[in-house]
Amino acid sequence: MNPNRRNHFTSIITLAALALAWTASSFAAKPGPASAPAASQMSEERGPGRGIAGVWRVEVQSYDCASNAPLGAPFSSVLTFSAGGTLSGSTTNPAFAPGQRGIDQGIWSREGANTYRAKDIAQLLFTTPPNPPMNPGFEAGSQILAQTITFNEGTDHFTSRATTEFLDASGNVYRQGCATAVAVRFE
Repeated sequence: MNPNRRNHFTSIITLAALALAWTASSFAAKPGPASAPAASQMSEERGPGRGIAGVWRVEVQSYDCASNAPLGAPFSSVLTFSAGGTLSGSTTNPAFAPGQRGIDQGIWSREGANTYRAKDIAQLLFTTPPNPPMNPGFEAGSQILAQTITFNEGTDHFTSRATTEFLDASGNVYRQGCATAVAVRFE
């Protein structure tokens, strides 16, 4: 190959490599707008005043909405609040038959400095007849819970007040209930 031609190709390859390196460094220096909020939100949730995001052990007490009388013994649940505003969970409520109730899936939002709202739904996979005193009977369908969560002592404990609706497979509400809960962050 002609030496002048070899120098010309070498120069073109060198310039192309420099241009590629400059382009790559330009993109690396500028984080994308979609990634910046999620990263900052996650660091805020993990630091002091980290909010509701995380896994929680919850002790629930159902009660009669009209009389405030407790219904049955307290039971435990686990709730996971994700930084993006979604939640999931499970419960050990003995009123449900084994395998009758699916997992909780829902959403949450911050309402104030120490207050959050959450709403979730769980599928009731089959119908069970009443079996007093614990089981009032449930129809196949769903359970929808709406709760107001309040942080009273730091960021590792909360209390909540909830209402619940039981819907049949057609979406008709056939029962309503109330509950209170206390929760501790799982770490």
